Amino acid sequence: MFNPWDNGSKAYRITLLTGTGLILLGIVLALIGGGVQVQPIQWAAIGLIGFGLVTHLVAQVLRARDAQRRHRQARQTQLPGR
Repeated sequence: MFNPWDNGSKAYRITLLTGTGLILLGIVLALIGGGVQVQPIQWAAIGLIGFGLVTHLVAQVLRARDAQRRHRQARQTQLPGR
């Protein structure tokens, strides 16, 4: 079975974990900001969640690029006459 974590590049893994960490930090800050009713913390939480989502999407683009590269290399090795 294909596992993107094992086959993904180091850049993909780092970007994915960074995005996930930012989303988690944003959620924690949102909970804290909502509990103590401090609006700047809530706005910071929204920013972190948004930036985490963008970073997570960048990781998916890196994953797709790596998959295309692997697919292209596999196709070239199957067709040695081309």
